[in-house]
Amino acid sequence: MHKARYVKGKRLKKGEYERPNGTFEYKWTGRNGKRHSVYAKTIPELRAKEESIKRDLLNGIKCVGTGVTVNQCFDRWLEQKLGVRDTTLQSYIKPYNLYVKPEFGKMKLKDITYSDVVLFYKSLAQRGLSFSTVKNVNKVLSMVFDLMIRDGIILHTNPCKGSLRELRNEYNSCSKDVKALTIEEQKAFEGFLSQPGRYHRYYPIFITLLWTGMRVGEVTALQVEQLDFDKKVIRVDKTLEYYSKGKEGSTFVMNAPKTKKSNRDIPMLPIVEKALKMEMEHHCINNLECVSEVGGFKNFVFFDDSGTIYQYNKLNHILDSIVKAYNSMAKEKGLIELPHIHNHMMRHCLSTRMADYGGNAFATAEILGHQEYELTLSTYTDASIDYKRKEMKCLDAYFKN
Repeated sequence: MHKARYVKGKRLKKGEYERPNGTFEYKWTGRNGKRHSVYAKTIPELRAKEESIKRDLLNGIKCVGTGVTVNQCFDRWLEQKLGVRDTTLQSYIKPYNLYVKPEFGKMKLKDITYSDVVLFYKSLAQRGLSFSTVKNVNKVLSMVFDLMIRDGIILHTNPCKGSLRELRNEYNSCSKDVKALTIEEQKAFEGFLSQPGRYHRYYPIFITLLWTGMRVGEVTALQVEQLDFDKKVIRVDKTLEYYSKGKEGSTFVMNAPKTKKSNRDIPMLPIVEKALKMEMEHHCINNLECVSEVGGFKNFVFFDDSGTIYQYNKLNHILDSIVKAYNSMAKEKGLIELPHIHNHMMRHCLSTRMADYGGNAFATAEILGHQEYELTLSTYTDASIDYKRKEMKCLDAYFKN
Protein backbone atom coordinates (compact mmCIF):
# COMPACT_ATOMS: atom_id res chain seq x y z
CA MET A 1 0.00 0.00 0.00
CA HIS A 2 1.30 3.47 -0.97
CA LYS A 3 2.29 5.37 2.17
CA ALA A 4 1.12 9.00 2.23
CA ARG A 5 3.92 11.60 2.15
CA TYR A 6 3.60 15.29 2.93
CA VAL A 7 5.69 18.38 2.13
CA LYS A 8 4.81 21.70 3.75
CA GLY A 9 1.32 20.38 4.51
CA LYS A 10 0.73 19.19 0.93
CA ARG A 11 0.30 15.51 0.22
CA LEU A 12 2.56 14.12 -2.47
CA LYS A 13 0.85 11.96 -5.07
CA LYS A 14 2.14 8.69 -6.43
CA GLY A 15 5.28 9.31 -8.48
CA GLU A 16 6.02 12.68 -6.86
CA TYR A 17 9.20 13.18 -4.84
CA GLU A 18 10.99 15.97 -3.04
CA ARG A 19 14.63 16.23 -4.06
CA PRO A 20 17.52 17.05 -1.66
CA ASN A 21 17.88 20.55 -3.16
CA GLY A 22 14.24 21.40 -2.38
CA THR A 23 12.90 20.98 -5.93
CA PHE A 24 10.39 18.33 -6.97
CA GLU A 25 10.43 15.36 -9.35
CA TYR A 26 7.71 13.30 -11.01
CA LYS A 27 8.59 9.80 -12.22
CA TRP A 28 6.56 7.57 -14.51
CA THR A 29 6.98 4.51 -16.72
CA GLY A 30 6.42 4.86 -20.46
CA ARG A 31 4.74 2.35 -22.75
CA ASN A 32 8.13 0.90 -23.62
CA GLY A 33 8.84 0.14 -19.93
CA LYS A 34 11.45 2.89 -19.60
CA ARG A 35 11.41 5.23 -16.62
CA HIS A 36 11.16 8.99 -17.22
CA SER A 37 11.32 12.09 -15.02
CA VAL A 38 10.36 15.76 -15.10
CA TYR A 39 11.37 18.42 -12.57
CA ALA A 40 9.91 21.63 -11.14
CA LYS A 41 10.66 24.17 -8.43
CA THR A 42 7.18 23.99 -6.89
CA ILE A 43 4.46 21.39 -6.49
CA PRO A 44 1.87 23.36 -8.57
CA GLU A 45 4.40 23.67 -11.41
CA LEU A 46 5.17 19.94 -11.19
CA ARG A 47 1.50 19.01 -11.28
CA ALA A 48 0.90 21.17 -14.33
CA LYS A 49 3.57 19.11 -16.07
CA GLU A 50 1.99 15.90 -14.79
CA GLU A 51 -1.37 16.88 -16.28
CA SER A 52 0.25 17.54 -19.64
CA ILE A 53 2.00 14.17 -19.53
CA LYS A 54 -1.17 12.30 -18.57
CA ARG A 55 -3.18 14.10 -21.25
CA ASP A 56 -0.65 13.19 -23.92
CA LEU A 57 -0.49 9.58 -22.73
CA LEU A 58 -4.26 9.39 -23.05
CA ASN A 59 -3.91 10.72 -26.60
CA GLY A 60 -1.52 7.87 -27.31
CA ILE A 61 1.58 10.06 -27.40
CA LYS A 62 4.89 8.71 -26.16
CA CYS A 63 6.31 11.44 -23.91
CA VAL A 64 9.98 10.62 -23.67
CA GLY A 65 10.95 13.92 -22.06
CA THR A 66 14.56 12.78 -22.47
CA GLY A 67 17.62 13.75 -24.47
CA VAL A 68 16.78 12.21 -27.85
CA THR A 69 18.38 14.41 -30.53
CA VAL A 70 17.49 15.31 -34.09
CA ASN A 71 20.48 13.27 -35.30
CA GLN A 72 19.18 10.18 -33.51
CA CYS A 73 15.76 10.69 -35.11
CA PHE A 74 17.34 11.09 -38.54
CA ASP A 75 19.17 7.77 -38.09
CA ARG A 76 15.89 6.11 -37.13
CA TRP A 77 14.12 7.64 -40.14
CA LEU A 78 16.94 6.44 -42.40
CA GLU A 79 16.65 2.87 -41.11
CA GLN A 80 12.96 2.59 -42.07
CA LYS A 81 13.27 4.38 -45.44
CA LEU A 82 12.45 1.54 -47.83
CA GLY A 83 11.74 1.46 -51.56
CA VAL A 84 13.78 4.58 -52.30
CA ARG A 85 16.45 4.47 -54.98
CA ASP A 86 20.01 5.06 -53.83
CA THR A 87 20.47 8.36 -55.65
CA THR A 88 17.35 9.79 -53.99
CA LEU A 89 18.55 8.61 -50.58
CA GLN A 90 21.94 10.24 -51.15
CA SER A 91 20.18 13.50 -52.05
CA TYR A 92 18.67 13.42 -48.53
CA ILE A 93 21.80 12.31 -46.68
CA LYS A 94 24.24 14.78 -48.24
CA PRO A 95 22.48 18.06 -47.29
CA TYR A 96 21.63 16.66 -43.85
CA ASN A 97 25.24 15.75 -43.09
CA LEU A 98 26.51 19.08 -44.43
CA TYR A 99 24.06 21.53 -42.87
CA VAL A 100 21.98 19.85 -40.13
CA LYS A 101 24.14 17.29 -38.39
CA PRO A 102 26.98 19.53 -37.10
CA GLU A 103 24.84 21.85 -34.91
CA PHE A 104 21.05 21.75 -35.31
CA GLY A 105 21.16 17.96 -35.31
CA LYS A 106 22.55 17.93 -31.78
CA MET A 107 19.50 19.74 -30.39
CA LYS A 108 17.08 17.78 -28.23
CA LEU A 109 13.86 17.06 -30.05
CA LYS A 110 11.68 18.09 -27.12
CA ASP A 111 13.23 21.58 -27.14
CA ILE A 112 12.70 22.39 -30.83
CA THR A 113 10.08 24.98 -31.74
CA TYR A 114 8.83 26.51 -34.98
CA SER A 115 10.97 29.60 -34.25
CA ASP A 116 14.07 27.43 -33.88
CA VAL A 117 13.51 25.97 -37.35
CA VAL A 118 12.94 29.41 -38.92
CA LEU A 119 16.08 30.82 -37.29
CA PHE A 120 18.07 27.77 -38.44
CA TYR A 121 16.93 28.28 -42.04
CA LYS A 122 17.78 31.98 -41.82
CA SER A 123 21.28 31.07 -40.66
CA LEU A 124 21.64 28.84 -43.73
CA ALA A 125 20.50 31.71 -45.95
CA GLN A 126 23.04 34.03 -44.34
CA ARG A 127 25.74 31.51 -45.20
CA GLY A 128 24.84 32.03 -48.86
CA LEU A 129 22.90 28.82 -49.47
CA SER A 130 20.35 28.96 -52.28
CA PHE A 131 16.62 28.70 -51.62
CA SER A 132 16.54 25.31 -53.37
CA THR A 133 19.21 24.00 -50.98
CA VAL A 134 17.27 25.22 -47.93
CA LYS A 135 14.15 23.62 -49.43
CA ASN A 136 16.00 20.30 -49.65
CA VAL A 137 17.04 20.59 -46.00
CA ASN A 138 13.44 21.39 -45.04
CA LYS A 139 12.16 18.42 -47.01
CA VAL A 140 14.41 16.03 -45.10
CA LEU A 141 13.67 17.54 -41.68
CA SER A 142 9.92 17.55 -42.39
CA MET A 143 9.99 13.83 -43.18
CA VAL A 144 12.01 13.10 -40.04
CA PHE A 145 9.63 15.09 -37.82
CA ASP A 146 6.59 13.51 -39.49
CA LEU A 147 7.91 10.08 -38.57
CA MET A 148 8.55 11.18 -34.99
CA ILE A 149 4.95 12.43 -34.73
CA ARG A 150 3.63 9.11 -36.04
CA ASP A 151 5.86 7.27 -33.56
CA GLY A 152 4.71 9.53 -30.73
CA ILE A 153 8.20 10.87 -30.06
CA ILE A 154 7.18 14.55 -30.43
CA LEU A 155 3.91 16.26 -29.78
CA HIS A 156 1.11 17.24 -32.10
CA THR A 157 2.60 19.37 -34.93
CA ASN A 158 5.61 19.40 -37.23
CA PRO A 159 7.79 22.45 -36.40
CA CYS A 160 8.87 22.64 -40.06
CA LYS A 161 5.34 23.31 -41.28
CA GLY A 162 5.14 26.76 -42.88
CA SER A 163 8.70 27.69 -41.91
CA LEU A 164 9.86 28.35 -45.47
CA ARG A 165 7.25 31.10 -45.94
CA GLU A 166 9.35 33.26 -43.64
CA LEU A 167 12.24 33.08 -46.11
CA ARG A 168 10.45 33.07 -49.45
CA ASN A 169 10.05 36.84 -49.80
CA GLU A 170 13.67 37.44 -48.90
CA TYR A 171 14.86 34.93 -51.49
CA ASN A 172 12.43 36.09 -54.16
CA SER A 173 13.94 39.56 -54.00
CA CYS A 174 17.42 38.32 -54.89
CA SER A 175 16.97 34.98 -56.65
CA LYS A 176 17.88 34.49 -60.29
CA ASP A 177 15.32 32.59 -62.31
CA VAL A 178 16.44 30.29 -65.10
CA LYS A 179 15.80 32.16 -68.35
CA ALA A 180 15.58 30.73 -71.83
CA LEU A 181 17.86 32.05 -74.54
CA THR A 182 16.26 34.63 -76.80
CA ILE A 183 15.66 33.59 -80.42
CA GLU A 184 18.68 35.64 -81.51
CA GLU A 185 20.91 34.06 -78.85
CA GLN A 186 19.75 30.56 -79.69
CA LYS A 187 20.39 31.09 -83.40
CA ALA A 188 23.85 32.46 -82.63
CA PHE A 189 24.63 29.47 -80.37
CA GLU A 190 23.44 26.91 -82.93
CA GLY A 191 25.21 28.72 -85.76
CA PHE A 192 28.52 28.74 -83.89
CA LEU A 193 28.32 24.99 -83.21
CA SER A 194 27.35 24.21 -86.80
CA GLN A 195 30.62 25.69 -88.11
CA PRO A 196 33.72 23.47 -88.54
CA GLY A 197 36.04 23.80 -85.61
CA ARG A 198 36.81 22.60 -82.11
CA TYR A 199 33.22 22.77 -80.84
CA HIS A 200 31.44 21.34 -83.88
CA ARG A 201 31.82 17.93 -82.21
CA TYR A 202 29.17 18.92 -79.63
CA TYR A 203 26.57 20.13 -82.13
CA PRO A 204 24.52 16.87 -82.04
CA ILE A 205 24.08 16.57 -78.27
CA PHE A 206 23.20 20.24 -77.68
CA ILE A 207 20.81 20.34 -80.64
CA THR A 208 19.10 17.26 -79.18
CA LEU A 209 18.81 18.98 -75.81
CA LEU A 210 17.50 22.21 -77.38
CA TRP A 211 14.90 20.67 -79.67
CA THR A 212 13.50 17.75 -77.64
CA GLY A 213 13.11 19.34 -74.19
CA MET A 214 14.64 16.20 -72.66
CA ARG A 215 16.40 16.35 -69.31
CA VAL A 216 20.16 16.02 -69.61
CA GLY A 217 20.08 12.64 -67.83
CA GLU A 218 17.51 11.39 -70.35
CA VAL A 219 19.70 12.47 -73.27
CA THR A 220 22.88 10.92 -71.87
CA ALA A 221 20.91 7.71 -71.15
CA LEU A 222 19.71 7.43 -74.77
CA GLN A 223 20.47 4.12 -76.46
CA VAL A 224 20.41 3.56 -80.19
CA GLU A 225 17.38 1.27 -79.89
CA GLN A 226 15.34 4.17 -78.47
CA LEU A 227 15.59 6.00 -81.79
CA ASP A 228 12.91 5.18 -84.37
CA PHE A 229 13.96 6.96 -87.55
CA ASP A 230 11.09 5.40 -89.52
CA LYS A 231 8.39 6.78 -87.22
CA LYS A 232 10.49 9.88 -86.33
CA VAL A 233 10.12 9.23 -82.60
CA ILE A 234 12.45 9.15 -79.58
CA ARG A 235 11.37 6.83 -76.79
CA VAL A 236 12.27 8.13 -73.29
CA ASP A 237 12.19 5.44 -70.59
CA LYS A 238 15.14 6.01 -68.25
CA THR A 239 17.59 8.59 -66.94
CA LEU A 240 21.32 8.50 -66.21
CA GLU A 241 22.55 9.93 -62.93
CA TYR A 242 26.03 10.49 -61.53
CA TYR A 243 26.33 10.78 -57.79
CA SER A 244 28.79 10.57 -54.93
CA LYS A 245 28.89 7.46 -52.74
CA GLY A 246 31.08 9.16 -50.15
CA LYS A 247 34.34 7.36 -49.48
CA GLU A 248 33.51 4.85 -52.23
CA GLY A 249 33.81 7.61 -54.84
CA SER A 250 31.30 8.59 -57.55
CA THR A 251 29.49 6.41 -60.03
CA PHE A 252 26.88 6.34 -62.79
CA VAL A 253 23.53 4.72 -62.10
CA MET A 254 20.54 4.15 -64.39
CA ASN A 255 17.13 4.98 -62.96
CA ALA A 256 13.53 5.20 -64.07
CA PRO A 257 12.54 8.69 -65.27
CA LYS A 258 11.62 11.38 -62.76
CA THR A 259 7.82 10.94 -63.01
CA LYS A 260 5.35 8.59 -64.68
CA LYS A 261 4.74 11.23 -67.32
CA SER A 262 8.47 11.18 -68.08
CA ASN A 263 8.00 7.83 -69.83
CA ARG A 264 7.07 9.31 -73.16
CA ASP A 265 7.52 9.43 -76.93
CA ILE A 266 8.95 12.66 -78.34
CA PRO A 267 8.48 13.55 -82.02
CA MET A 268 11.82 13.75 -83.80
CA LEU A 269 12.15 17.09 -85.61
CA PRO A 270 14.24 17.16 -88.83
CA ILE A 271 17.00 19.16 -87.09
CA VAL A 272 17.16 16.51 -84.33
CA GLU A 273 17.14 13.61 -86.80
CA LYS A 274 20.02 15.24 -88.69
CA ALA A 275 21.96 15.80 -85.44
CA LEU A 276 21.48 12.20 -84.23
CA LYS A 277 22.59 10.76 -87.57
CA MET A 278 25.57 13.12 -87.54
CA GLU A 279 26.60 11.74 -84.13
CA MET A 280 26.39 8.12 -85.25
CA GLU A 281 28.20 8.93 -88.51
CA HIS A 282 31.03 10.46 -86.47
CA HIS A 283 31.31 7.19 -84.54
CA CYS A 284 31.49 5.14 -87.75
CA ILE A 285 34.00 7.37 -89.55
CA ASN A 286 36.34 7.44 -86.55
CA ASN A 287 35.79 3.79 -85.51
CA LEU A 288 34.56 4.87 -82.08
CA GLU A 289 32.83 2.48 -79.68
CA CYS A 290 31.09 3.21 -76.42
CA VAL A 291 32.98 1.41 -73.64
CA SER A 292 30.61 2.53 -70.87
CA GLU A 293 28.11 0.10 -69.36
CA VAL A 294 25.70 1.10 -66.58
CA GLY A 295 23.52 -1.50 -64.89
CA GLY A 296 23.68 -3.74 -67.94
CA PHE A 297 22.80 -0.87 -70.32
CA LYS A 298 25.21 -0.09 -73.16
CA ASN A 299 25.18 1.01 -76.82
CA PHE A 300 24.64 4.66 -75.86
CA VAL A 301 24.05 7.33 -78.50
CA PHE A 302 26.26 10.02 -77.00
CA PHE A 303 29.81 9.46 -75.75
CA ASP A 304 33.13 11.26 -76.08
CA ASP A 305 36.02 10.22 -78.32
CA SER A 306 37.41 7.99 -75.56
CA GLY A 307 34.16 6.01 -75.59
CA THR A 308 32.92 7.32 -72.23
CA ILE A 309 29.38 8.59 -71.67
CA TYR A 310 28.93 12.23 -70.68
CA GLN A 311 28.51 13.38 -67.11
CA TYR A 312 26.23 16.36 -66.31
CA ASN A 313 28.99 18.66 -64.99
CA LYS A 314 31.29 17.84 -67.89
CA LEU A 315 28.66 19.08 -70.34
CA ASN A 316 28.29 22.27 -68.31
CA HIS A 317 32.06 22.83 -68.46
CA ILE A 318 31.93 22.31 -72.25
CA LEU A 319 29.14 24.89 -72.47
CA ASP A 320 31.26 27.36 -70.48
CA SER A 321 34.11 26.90 -72.97
CA ILE A 322 31.76 27.29 -75.95
CA VAL A 323 30.26 30.54 -74.60
CA LYS A 324 33.73 31.91 -73.82
CA ALA A 325 35.02 31.11 -77.32
CA TYR A 326 31.91 32.49 -79.02
CA ASN A 327 31.88 35.74 -77.00
CA SER A 328 35.55 36.32 -77.75
CA MET A 329 34.75 36.08 -81.46
CA ALA A 330 31.52 38.09 -81.11
CA LYS A 331 33.35 41.04 -79.50
CA GLU A 332 35.77 41.25 -82.41
CA LYS A 333 32.97 41.12 -85.00
CA GLY A 334 30.42 43.22 -83.11
CA LEU A 335 27.91 40.38 -82.85
CA ILE A 336 25.39 39.62 -80.12
CA GLU A 337 27.03 38.01 -77.09
CA LEU A 338 25.75 34.95 -75.24
CA PRO A 339 24.83 34.78 -71.53
CA HIS A 340 25.96 31.97 -69.24
CA ILE A 341 24.39 28.73 -70.55
CA HIS A 342 23.86 25.48 -68.68
CA ASN A 343 22.20 22.18 -69.56
CA HIS A 344 18.87 22.81 -67.89
CA MET A 345 18.31 26.03 -69.86
CA MET A 346 17.74 23.90 -72.95
CA ARG A 347 14.38 22.67 -71.62
CA HIS A 348 13.35 26.25 -70.96
CA CYS A 349 14.30 27.14 -74.53
CA LEU A 350 12.01 24.51 -76.05
CA SER A 351 9.00 25.39 -73.88
CA THR A 352 9.51 29.11 -74.53
CA ARG A 353 9.78 28.64 -78.32
CA MET A 354 6.56 26.60 -78.25
CA ALA A 355 4.82 29.34 -76.26
CA ASP A 356 6.13 31.99 -78.67
CA TYR A 357 4.25 30.51 -81.59
CA GLY A 358 1.16 29.72 -79.48
CA GLY A 359 1.76 26.02 -78.92
CA ASN A 360 -0.63 23.98 -76.81
CA ALA A 361 0.40 23.98 -73.12
CA PHE A 362 -0.77 20.41 -72.58
CA ALA A 363 1.28 19.16 -75.53
CA THR A 364 4.33 21.06 -74.26
CA ALA A 365 3.92 19.49 -70.81
CA GLU A 366 3.70 16.02 -72.38
CA ILE A 367 6.87 16.61 -74.40
CA LEU A 368 8.75 17.86 -71.32
CA GLY A 369 7.44 14.98 -69.21
CA HIS A 370 5.68 17.14 -66.61
CA GLN A 371 2.96 15.74 -64.38
CA GLU A 372 1.08 19.07 -64.40
CA TYR A 373 0.92 21.56 -67.24
CA GLU A 374 0.81 24.42 -64.71
CA LEU A 375 4.48 23.69 -63.92
CA THR A 376 5.29 24.09 -67.61
CA LEU A 377 3.59 27.48 -67.76
CA SER A 378 4.82 28.88 -64.44
CA THR A 379 8.42 27.63 -64.37
CA TYR A 380 9.58 26.63 -67.83
CA THR A 381 8.01 29.23 -70.09
CA ASP A 382 9.25 32.79 -70.55
CA ALA A 383 7.57 35.41 -72.69
CA SER A 384 10.31 36.45 -75.11
CA ILE A 385 10.64 40.13 -76.09
CA ASP A 386 9.64 39.24 -79.68
CA TYR A 387 6.51 37.49 -78.44
CA LYS A 388 5.63 40.45 -76.20
CA ARG A 389 6.15 42.90 -79.09
CA LYS A 390 3.86 40.77 -81.26
CA GLU A 391 1.16 40.75 -78.58
CA MET A 392 1.42 44.51 -78.01
CA LYS A 393 1.11 45.14 -81.76
CA CYS A 394 -2.04 43.00 -81.80
CA LEU A 395 -3.42 45.08 -78.91
CA ASP A 396 -2.53 48.31 -80.72
CA ALA A 397 -4.20 47.12 -83.93
CA TYR A 398 -7.31 46.04 -82.00
CA PHE A 399 -7.57 49.42 -80.27
CA LYS A 400 -7.18 51.38 -83.53
CA ASN A 401 -9.92 49.35 -85.19
